[in-house]
Amino acid sequence: MSGFQNNACCFSWIFMSLMLTGCGGGVDDAPVLAEVGGNVIWNGKPLDEGTIVFHPTTGRSASGVIQAGKILEVTTTRKGDGAPVGENQVTIYATKPDPQDLSGMGTISLIPERYNDVKKSGLKVIIKSDEINKVNFDLVK
Repeated sequence: MSGFQNNACCFSWIFMSLMLTGCGGGVDDAPVLAEVGGNVIWNGKPLDEGTIVFHPTTGRSASGVIQAGKILEVTTTRKGDGAPVGENQVTIYATKPDPQDLSGMGTISLIPERYNDVKKSGLKVIIKSDEINKVNFDLVK
């Protein structure tokens, strides 16, 4: 067999092996997710708007939208698919543009910045499978 034929044959075997085995990340590797909803209160009132992030002990984080105090569309990989089952640390972000920042990129946090830090927020939840998890956070100064 010539060098070209040998290389072509080798490439064909590698290509077919990859096609048959796939690239990983199959269904068995997917995290178990569960739907999450609830409320976020700040200063005794529903938080107008923001973002909530669920950080599992391992794996991909999930994020959701906060509107009028309601936690909506918690997503890990597909919109609204939920958060990873198990213990999750939680961070919450609520900002507005900083009028003092001439670049237009700066923001001001509307809640204490400790809620933006997974190590300082103090917010934790356990997401359970096969149910709609209702979580409520009453943020304090």
